[in-house]
Amino acid sequence: MKDRNSRTAPRMIAVMLIAFALLSLIALPARAQSGALTIATNAPVNLEPALGSNDPELLFNRAIYDYLLDVTPDNAIAPNLATSYTISDDGLVYTFELAQGVTFHDGAAFTSSDVVYTFERLKTLESPALGLLSGGAFTVEAVDDDTVTFTLESPNADFLYGIGGRLAYILSEDIATPNVLAEGDHPYANFAGTGPFVLTEFLPGERAVFTANVDYFKPESVQLATITHVYIEDPLAQIQALTSGAADFIFKIPVTQLPALEGVDGITVLNKATNIHPVIRIRTAEGFRGEDPRIRQALKLGVNREELNELAIDGLGVVGNNDPIGPIYGDFYERIPDTYDPAAACALILEATGEERISFDFYVVDALGYPDLAVIMQQQWQDACIDVELLVRPEGVYYGDNEWLDVELGLTGWSSRAIPQQYLVEAYITGAPYNESNFSDAELDALAAQAAATTDPAARATIYKQIAHIFADRGPIIVPYFAPVLGAITNRVQGLDMNPVPGLTDLRGVSVSD
Repeated sequence: MKDRNSRTAPRMIAVMLIAFALLSLIALPARAQSGALTIATNAPVNLEPALGSNDPELLFNRAIYDYLLDVTPDNAIAPNLATSYTISDDGLVYTFELAQGVTFHDGAAFTSSDVVYTFERLKTLESPALGLLSGGAFTVEAVDDDTVTFTLESPNADFLYGIGGRLAYILSEDIATPNVLAEGDHPYANFAGTGPFVLTEFLPGERAVFTANVDYFKPESVQLATITHVYIEDPLAQIQALTSGAADFIFKIPVTQLPALEGVDGITVLNKATNIHPVIRIRTAEGFRGEDPRIRQALKLGVNREELNELAIDGLGVVGNNDPIGPIYGDFYERIPDTYDPAAACALILEATGEERISFDFYVVDALGYPDLAVIMQQQWQDACIDVELLVRPEGVYYGDNEWLDVELGLTGWSSRAIPQQYLVEAYITGAPYNESNFSDAELDALAAQAAATTDPAARATIYKQIAHIFADRGPIIVPYFAPVLGAITNRVQGLDMNPVPGLTDLRGVSVSD
């Protein structure tokens, strides 16, 4: 193995190097970088790179870490820390050649051992990233400093998307507690990635400041001198920050707030087609009322999806049904129309419970106008013999405390994914990490496993259509619509291509004029 620079030095020397690097970034002008981008967003809740998956957390980590492979906004695979790769004929061995001359923010050299550390750590922490990584059924080996291999137990058509997955940031093997504030004079010592920006200030709940990494291995790609995240929880206050010039970029704007941006000079609204969708789900675990498929079906029969799309998001979405795989996935999408039949819902409730009406506490995340959607659903369900009490939860509380995984009836916002398989392995197969409905269906599990090993698109489409019918017949979810993601920038900003998952927006090519 080649010299690891500071890796053989005592930890104190590494900390001193971080301090020196940060002082250098502040004191010296970055190569050709200029301009400061300010983003108003919600505060991140879980900064653990292997676990934190909300947009503010992704945006934070995307600044300071790199992926082996990038997944572009149009869902293509692109090289990054891995400059090339080969796949064995049997589809079991993936060999990656790594970029040379790359260093972490503390001066340590990036080598294949960091890749091994990163992916073994995903296994140790049981990260949701493992869903596309064969569930962790792989071995990873450093062949030499610049080459790493992954060996799978069975073929996985989505493995490259797992390598470039949102939580697969490449970490330094020298840092045992990444993204944990340190004591003393160097609080950001554990935030050392190879990424385009270095964390230079972080006040949790208030702001984070990132400064251009002058030693970035793709120096021509970084245009900005600084990025500042200003943490503002209220969507209207974020809009006010944008229109006042206090922020340059906001994202996930509720449709109901769009009028506040109409006709405002110097503002451009961004509209990106996505698979973003609210999931209304009933818990199906033993002892819960959703264990009975008649209750699940009654909830579905009691909502008018066309009306929800029109009233909640001004008809901007595509009407959904009960399946998380939406129309942006082309032939993988199966549109199964749903019936709105409140009388049939009442009959099922009477049959299942012996009672004329049923009631629930309905937990709703306070994001993207979902409380407004929930109010409309509450009114629709009344005619279907279903009474719900709305319990609106702040996003940080609902997701931060994992309340969303425990409630009996809840509304959760799901962001877009590069490939449909990601939804299945994250939320719907038995034991999936985000299986908030506790759904367990042997046929769906088998079909999802079959899809994972199927590389032929036509054959895969057939499998996903079978899965759509399982969701329609006995699934635990309602998907009222698939919505675009809405953002906005000031006209000072150039080169920003908002990702369908806004937190994954690549800011390396963005510039800001004076």
